[in-house]
Amino acid sequence: MLVTSRKKNPQRDDNAFFPRWIRQIKYAWQNVFNDCKQHIFATLLTIIVIAISIVLPTISYLLWKNANEAAHQWYPTPNLTVYLDKSLTQQETDTLVSNIKQYPEVADVVYLSREQTLEEFKLWSGFSEAIDLLDENPLPAVAIVIPKEEAKQSAILHAMQTEIVQLKGVSDVRLDDSWFTRLTALTDMVKAIAWTIAIFMMIAVSLVIGNSIRLAIFARRQTIIVMQLIGATEGFILRPFLYSGMFNGFVSAVVALILSEIFIFQIEAIILNVSSVFGTIFTIDGLNWDEALFIVLLSTIIGWLSALVATKKYLKMTHIA
Repeated sequence: MLVTSRKKNPQRDDNAFFPRWIRQIKYAWQNVFNDCKQHIFATLLTIIVIAISIVLPTISYLLWKNANEAAHQWYPTPNLTVYLDKSLTQQETDTLVSNIKQYPEVADVVYLSREQTLEEFKLWSGFSEAIDLLDENPLPAVAIVIPKEEAKQSAILHAMQTEIVQLKGVSDVRLDDSWFTRLTALTDMVKAIAWTIAIFMMIAVSLVIGNSIRLAIFARRQTIIVMQLIGATEGFILRPFLYSGMFNGFVSAVVALILSEIFIFQIEAIILNVSSVFGTIFTIDGLNWDEALFIVLLSTIIGWLSALVATKKYLKMTHIA
């Protein structure tokens, strides 16, 4: 009796849920790989089309990412330049600068005395000899207000300008943010274009995967009918097509990442030549590991969802399921 029970235990284990589920998964993946081998040319074309559809928004994102970094590197956030009244004493000047520092939007205040502003003007203007002919220093003391990171917005800076100019002892407050506004608008435009391209390309990826799954269903229509006649469940029938969509999305994403790195490598030398003209060194950054993993996961999920929708739809249309 002990020998008989030992012989029956492996059969019971094989018919358990988990081993049976593993066998179904292996069967589904074998069908996916066998279908790829039988239709290798059509599979490659599908993967290439999907990869190109993924590359376009990826390159657009890289352009926006590097343009945004270049904007912060070449054009820092504008500061408020506060011109102080010439009649202020040193104690009144220190008190005024201290009051400006108390603003919650202010990170720091750099004070330049009248003598320091005169030296700066001589250094950058080239009129040092003409300035020396004057009887007195015509330049006022200046306080350069550096805003905090969360206050680096045109609306907040203009509000600060309005408040500071009303302080006693302040002659004028200047904020040259015209270039900053244009640069922000330009980067926002690139970001909007990248998102628009990404949305259209995700729709294109879904349509391509859905169409390939639809063709696979019609090619295996008779096989599906036989599987239903012998009692195969809907999940067992759908699983190979779902895995096929995931496979196409995953492989296409990997190919798209390779093509994106090739694009970065090709234009990096050109960007270095252009940045050297502006007197700076700017390197192109590619995708980091988090961004690459996100693209792969997103493409795989889109492939699975597209295959699920297409399979459900066309199985009902053909009255198989």
